[in-house]
Amino acid sequence: MAGDLSIEAAKNIPMDFSSAESLPDSHTWWSKGCSDIIDDGSVSIPVVDLTDPNAMETIKLACEEWGIFQLKNHGIPLSLLNHVNEEIKRLFSLPAEQKVKALRPPGAQAGYGSAYISPFFPKVMWHEGFTIVGSSYDDAKKVFTNHDDFARFSEKMEEIQKQLKNVVEKVTGMILNLLGVCDKEKKWVKSDNQTLQMNSYPSCPDPDRAIGLAQHKDTSIITILHQTQVHPQTRSQVLTQDQTGGLQIFKEGIGWVPVRPDPDAFVVHVGDILEILSNGKFTSVLHRVTVSRSAHRYSFAFFHRPSPESPLSPLHSHPRFRVVTLKEYDAIKAKDRPNALASISV
Repeated sequence: MAGDLSIEAAKNIPMDFSSAESLPDSHTWWSKGCSDIIDDGSVSIPVVDLTDPNAMETIKLACEEWGIFQLKNHGIPLSLLNHVNEEIKRLFSLPAEQKVKALRPPGAQAGYGSAYISPFFPKVMWHEGFTIVGSSYDDAKKVFTNHDDFARFSEKMEEIQKQLKNVVEKVTGMILNLLGVCDKEKKWVKSDNQTLQMNSYPSCPDPDRAIGLAQHKDTSIITILHQTQVHPQTRSQVLTQDQTGGLQIFKEGIGWVPVRPDPDAFVVHVGDILEILSNGKFTSVLHRVTVSRSAHRYSFAFFHRPSPESPLSPLHSHPRFRVVTLKEYDAIKAKDRPNALASISV
């Protein structure tokens, strides 16, 4: 399938998961399985009701203590979320030879391929992704051979991006209020530098020794995520609160905590940029995604980022971080991802 692709580009092609009867060594992360998950129901992340008069205070506590929360009553219809999830499933169910037509070049963001963070890890993740940067659907047009299929896909993605932009700008505005930023200085609320990331985590023959997405932190102000899962036997969505989703976050003093899917809720979490802006008051959350033996999981994430030339500095009189542009910080993180924030500390 790689054809004349470069070696780097060929590595970016996800394997054919449907034909995998055992876990390849390239995708094996642990020899005996990973057992560091707190999944007894005793710990759960905060829930924010956006219509609650006390929503800002709940967001404040969630960002300070967890760096993540579930967002309810956000205003996006469940019917639209269901349509978007159906389009995402339809996209990833296309034949591999169609999806690879939109293969993401090495170092690029947009298009189809393995996890964007793959180059930072020695093993391969049990994942395939498709990324839309801004409002361009050129890559999606390459994989849909039927014009009506492409039109339906792009229509739903345009609508969800529009709705998500409104939500993230509202939530970002509330967070900046918490940081004492006046209206004239709220340049971080609106931005066209936004990315929609679609993820597919196929059922895995040995899920305890594989990983969907390795542990990492996002380079965003906030990231907003919706997760679902589908059982291969029925292809029906499993969206009940008691089902375990793949997303997990690391909580100091506790360990890895699962974030259970909720059909009506989004997961909102703090990224590196907000940690910089808040002078470390709100901490970028370390997270990862596990896989399942019986369920095919899907999710989509919306990353809210300032423009590449925007100078990033703490909104505080005693800054803990030096001033960098987003473009500079991206370059720093590309060289040493785990220590990027520490490298700009003062």
